Formats: sequence, structure tokens, C-alpha cells
Amino acid sequence: MPDPHTHIGHRLRARRESLDLSVSDMAMSTNLREDYIIAIERLDQTALPAIGYVLGFVRTYAKGLNLDPTEAVADYKRDVALADGLPLRGSPHFVFQRRIRLPLGFAPALSVLAAVAMLGTWYGLQTEAVADQPISQTVLPLDIDTPVAPVMTDGLITLRTTAPSWVQISDANGTTLVSRIFVTDEMWQGPVGGGYTVSVRDAGAVELYDGTRNIGPLGAKGEPLTDVLLSP
Repeated sequence: MPDPHTHIGHRLRARRESLDLSVSDMAMSTNLREDYIIAIERLDQTALPAIGYVLGFVRTYAKGLNLDPTEAVADYKRDVALADGLPLRGSPHFVFQRRIRLPLGFAPALSVLAAVAMLGTWYGLQTEAVADQPISQTVLPLDIDTPVAPVMTDGLITLRTTAPSWVQISDANGTTLVSRIFVTDEMWQGPVGGGYTVSVRDAGAVELYDGTRNIGPLGAKGEPLTDVLLSP
């Protein structure tokens, strides 16, 4: 059995709690169901769908926490194998051979089940690809591994995160444009005087720019803000 204090589910939960994010916050920012997030953190396979779906959920959840999604998926596969009592890759194991008389019709039924499993895996990969798409066209996601300096332009007001933080931006009519966790060096831009409001989990991790001029963070580190008008 994997150590309950070091397996990937525990590490994902610890990361979420270190960012002061609830399960509901993560469900809203990643479009994952709350019960699936809880089950992933507990390695509870009985509460989750087929593995093809779950690996996509783990990848999306890790990206939402600014963790390496490939490493998280690999760790999840390993920890689930330990939890199920399966042999690790490269471990010696013995299979005792015996003759078994298969019931009539077993081979065709097995072929049907294999086809269903392949279809489930393919659909899970498609679900992962859709979950990885940006939520809003107004957000300009940057490469986590190689951050690119944002382009500041006169006439635009810019929000830029210096650390992961939940950010929600609404237009002058109160319509929510984006509501999710921004990773480090991610930014959002809109016209100056557009009447936008912003709510953030950590005001010290979000900088405000007027054109190319850095006005500074929205507030103190760790300070939450609600419906603040974006204005130089």
C-alpha cells in the first residue's frame, strides 16, 4: 500500500491547501466534479470512472495547481497499482499455468469488452484534451516551464500574476469573463476604462499595469479582494 502521507493524492491535497483553495474552488477553476477531486486525493478508485477518464482528470487537476501534469499522472498510476496490490514494473512475479475450459461464447464476449475498453480510453483522452483548453479567450496563458514577458500596450490595462492565485474578472455589466487559478506569469488585458472588476484570492500575487507602467500589486500578500474596479 502507498504511504497515505506521501502518495500523489495527499500531495495534490497539500498543494491545494497551501494555496488556501477549497475543493469547490478547484471544481470551479478546472470544471472537475467535487466528488472526483475528493476521490483523487484519497486514491478512491471505487468513486471514479474508468482509468482513461481519471488520468485526464489528474492531469487537469495538477495543471490547475501549477504542478507537472506528466509527473502527477505517472505517480498516480504507480500509487494506484500499489493500492490495488499489483506488481510494480520490473518486479519478478510467477504465473501458474493451468488448463481452463472456457464457456461457449466467451471469446466473442471478450472481443466486445476489449472494443469497449479501447473506446473508453480514446474518449478519456479526448476529455483530457478538451479540459486542457483555455476557459476564456480574454486570458493569455503562458508556458509554465519557459515564461514569456507579457506585451504591454498603451490603452490597455493588464493583470499579471507573480505567483499562483485564483482570479475572477467581470465586465461592466457584471458578466464573469474568467474565474479560475492563474499560474505564475499569466496575464489578462482589457481596455483602460472598460469598467472591469476583479476578485482575487491573493492580492499580493497580482500586479496591475497601465499600458507599460507597472502600478504594483493589488494589495498585500495573502489579502483577498472582492469586486475591485480595475482603474489606474
